[in-house]
Amino acid sequence: KLICCAGDKGGYVGLWDVDAVATPETDNNHGVSLFRPHSRPICCLEWLNNHNMVSASYDGSVRRLNVEKGVFEEIFATYDDSDTTYLGDVGYGLDQGYSYWTQFVTTDHRYKGTSNPCLFVSTSFGEVFHLDLRVAEKKMITFHESVSDKKINSVSLHPNGTTLATGGLDGTVRLFDIRKFRDSRGSSRSPKPLCKQVAGLSISSSFFSPSGKSLLTTSFANKLDLTVDAHLKAGGETIK
Repeated sequence: KLICCAGDKGGYVGLWDVDAVATPETDNNHGVSLFRPHSRPICCLEWLNNHNMVSASYDGSVRRLNVEKGVFEEIFATYDDSDTTYLGDVGYGLDQGYSYWTQFVTTDHRYKGTSNPCLFVSTSFGEVFHLDLRVAEKKMITFHESVSDKKINSVSLHPNGTTLATGGLDGTVRLFDIRKFRDSRGSSRSPKPLCKQVAGLSISSSFFSPSGKSLLTTSFANKLDLTVDAHLKAGGETIK
């Protein structure tokens, strides 16, 4: 069965059963189911498996859809430190005010297929962090780094499981070795990239191909950059 999904700026998520045959007796929506799991724009929709999908939003929450039940369950959210109600939550203290939001969320393919995922999350403050949600009682942030002084629109993990590509508003794609990432909140240090590529204008997306051979980048410069073996670069060099 082919299911298409889409999210909008009002926090709505629509699922379309493409092969559904609508009849007046059974379905007046032509195979479309509409939900509103979030209160702000949707920034991510990604299937974990045949039964679960992850949605994320600028409202700071990540939810998991149970397709059989038609229910979105919150599995993560960011909070500021003004309300100690959420003191024990892994997202407590992450929210830094009005201009802070979760910009991009994607699953960690090393653990894809499980209902409780690991996630890479980027923020409007230029941060990237990794969430391990596999055990509900032991949710944790495994690293939290500042990789730019502007928002990060795209995060992609190479099939090798160690090279992470980030890109965003500053117009630069950076590749990092995540084995060197730490939880650097409260520190002035920033990780050094393996290499970088300057697009000139805001990066819309930068993703590794399934084989990892190529890195495809799109930007507001109205061009596509296809780079071969970017993950083999080192020493902080700038890719042409």
